[in-house]
Amino acid sequence: MLRYVLRELSKTVLRLLVAMLLFGTVTQVRWPAHAGHLIGMIASAVFAAVVLMICGSLLYNTLYYDRYWRQVDNR
Repeated sequence: MLRYVLRELSKTVLRLLVAMLLFGTVTQVRWPAHAGHLIGMIASAVFAAVVLMICGSLLYNTLYYDRYWRQVDNR
């Protein structure tokens, strides 16, 4: 299980770095005033949702490791 966690943790860190890079890119672009505020709010919400999904899936798959792999084997 430790090998699984370490392998998935490295993937998770990479995914989070890509999400932060995309978020930073979108928020650093000079948008028109009204559109910039709206795009900033949407980008923040999407970034928060992505972080929750990435970290949540890692947490779920490690806490329920046996159950996860039993489901994969039954497919």
